[in-house]
Amino acid sequence: MERVQNDQILKLIVEDFIETAEPVGSQTLLIKHNLPCSSATIRNIMASLEKEGLIEKPHQSAGRVPSAKGYKYYLQRLKESNNTYEVDDEFKKEFSLILNKRSKTVEDVMEKSCLILSEMTNLATVVLGPEANQDDLASIQVIPLSKKSLTAIIVTSRGYVENKTFVLDSNTEVDDVKTVVEILNKRLIGTPIEEISSKLDSLKPLVTEMVGERTNMIMEAFTEAFLKFAKKRFETYGAGKLVELPEYMNDKGKLKDVIDLLGNVDKLQEQIDDLDDVDINLNDDSDTAIVTTNVNINGKSTRRLAVVGPRRMNYRKILASLDYIAKTLESYYAQEDLEDEDE
Repeated sequence: MERVQNDQILKLIVEDFIETAEPVGSQTLLIKHNLPCSSATIRNIMASLEKEGLIEKPHQSAGRVPSAKGYKYYLQRLKESNNTYEVDDEFKKEFSLILNKRSKTVEDVMEKSCLILSEMTNLATVVLGPEANQDDLASIQVIPLSKKSLTAIIVTSRGYVENKTFVLDSNTEVDDVKTVVEILNKRLIGTPIEEISSKLDSLKPLVTEMVGERTNMIMEAFTEAFLKFAKKRFETYGAGKLVELPEYMNDKGKLKDVIDLLGNVDKLQEQIDDLDDVDINLNDDSDTAIVTTNVNINGKSTRRLAVVGPRRMNYRKILASLDYIAKTLESYYAQEDLEDEDE
């Protein structure tokens, strides 16, 4: 019975702190939630929770806030309880608008999903694409922008798209890039993405012989693009929203920690890779949390979605929203596959 009472008070402290960003006191709990016990009983329970390391007292405050250990305990109980959060209708409406636009890449859909999620939560969102060793080159296409600039669109066998914009020097023409791309398409389609950079090196003499020395810059640009492309694909959205959160407005050190994490691809990659399909990472040494889920595209490719922000985030809302996005997109792309088979 005591454990049940303690868990209930911890849950209220965590959820009140998530809502208000203010330390929670016994009197506040008693009045706000109309609890059937005295303020002294609540103080005793809070003292017990503090002794367990589940809550802590901030500097110069009479209230208490959840500790990293307290959040982890709360989240474990949240996963065990089927205490679901209903995704709001506005979010569903915005999300359905994305899928109603038929001409779009997977990347467009994932980007807009992240932007909507960031707007809804006021947190940063991240999308991580499939590993390069899952992909082969499907095509390189060229779209001229002007006489001296163009965009090359790289498409993989699993539908991943990457753009590379070229601004040409005075010795190079758009037609030179088109010729190089024709050669690359003939020689490289079907090649694993992770092998393309080395194959580009071996093709340089052939391209130089056919087009001329002026193509060296073009080949170097493609080599740079594929080196970047061969890494796990990472895009971050809404990082600027974190500045508006109370914990980061009042503590520039905490803000620097989370911005540095979002800017450090390898470190963020490592932390996300350590998580399961649907999982949460709470950093013990910083006020940062990561919530992730996988989105399966046609059963062939996986995108990883993550929400990044302070420990004080609405986990019920975020977990439910990520679950809704994942299930909706998986159903959507499965339906597209069936439609393709029927045609």
